[in-house]
Amino acid sequence: MRKLITLALKEVRLTFRDVGALVTMLVTPLGLTLAMAAAFGMGGSNTFADVPVLLLNQDEGKFSNFLSAVFESAEVSALLAVETVSDEAAARARVDAAEVAALVIVPSDFSQRTLPFLAATESELGLDLTTLSQTEVEALPPETTQRLAQLYQQSLASERDPVSIEIYGSPEWPISTTVLKGIVAQAVERLNITIQSTTQLLSRLFIQGGGESQSLAAAAGGGLTTNVGTTELPVRLNIISPSGRPFNWLDYISASMAVFFLMFTVTSGGRTLLAERVAGTLPRLLISPTPALTILWGKMAGTALTGMLQMCLLWGATTLIGAYWGTPSGVLVAIMMLVLSATGVGALISAWAKTSGQAGALGTAVTLTAAALSGSFFPRVGMPAWLRSVSLILPNAWGIEIFSALQSGQGLVDILPLLGGVLLLTLVYYAAALPGFRRQFEG
Repeated sequence: MRKLITLALKEVRLTFRDVGALVTMLVTPLGLTLAMAAAFGMGGSNTFADVPVLLLNQDEGKFSNFLSAVFESAEVSALLAVETVSDEAAARARVDAAEVAALVIVPSDFSQRTLPFLAATESELGLDLTTLSQTEVEALPPETTQRLAQLYQQSLASERDPVSIEIYGSPEWPISTTVLKGIVAQAVERLNITIQSTTQLLSRLFIQGGGESQSLAAAAGGGLTTNVGTTELPVRLNIISPSGRPFNWLDYISASMAVFFLMFTVTSGGRTLLAERVAGTLPRLLISPTPALTILWGKMAGTALTGMLQMCLLWGATTLIGAYWGTPSGVLVAIMMLVLSATGVGALISAWAKTSGQAGALGTAVTLTAAALSGSFFPRVGMPAWLRSVSLILPNAWGIEIFSALQSGQGLVDILPLLGGVLLLTLVYYAAALPGFRRQFEG
């Protein structure tokens, strides 16, 4: 054990004394993380098409119909595949299972709470004020105008909270939820503009109109007052997810870049065994009293320890710029398991490569291919399902899946099945590498 630890620490010291290795391990992934986060947004995501969305419209008023009309428009229907549902519990379960991107919920009192004054005038007086001009309103009969002023005064005197449209989004559909958020937010903004325009029209009619309108306003409530310009907008957009954390591009790219450059580190460390064989260091070690297995495990342990330090440093550095990797316990266990698995890739390459140069070329090729197949440079959720499944033969894919789960709010217990998959993959790597190492040591 003492010799194993000495060999491992030697590998770590050699790596961290190498300026080129430090640039590859730490400076480059941090630079790429910042550049890609700046390009794609520190907290957003790209647009997506054909988003499966559920719509639960519990309101039958005009304002909820306004939102439904937005979903049915030609522009939006090209992006969203909207399915109308009536069972909220079943709809939420489908989002939890990631069958659909999100559920949009319009509450039953949406139209009434959006602007009670408009709902009252439509039900009592049969007037749709959102379609009338100021001239048409001023031409209304005196008794209608008087009642209009009374209803308006009552509306201003009542206290009410803004009504919310809820988007219940799945963390498995981050980009799609962002598309939906933009569409609904635009619809809410247009609705708020319509409401404000109507309210301001009435404000001018009753407050600034003078003459008969002013006297009617006084009769309605002893003088009307309004603060239309400073009140909160009546409609809000409330976006939540089952985990409580939405997708964040900085979070994603920080973890994926760290795993990507971890592969560079461990494949580079794995080929040192071949380099030492050519240099004559390995034969001298083999004729010493140190068992061959101890030498091998010492080399692998040094590479694994270097990878652990690299991942922890990147975790800390990206956290300082605002990235979130997950709960500390989950992140630490995930890093440990991923480093062991990535080291297994390095061991497999160095076990079967014939020369140090060949091992370096294979390591670079495997690292770049693994990054491309696993989604290191773009959100993995946008990849075809078959490719996401195939990429699970690589540590990169497991790392992105694990950190995405942690970033969406899951804990250590929740990711245990994923960690079990990584462990199984690691055992396969080392089992495949063992015959190659036996050949090298016996040769």
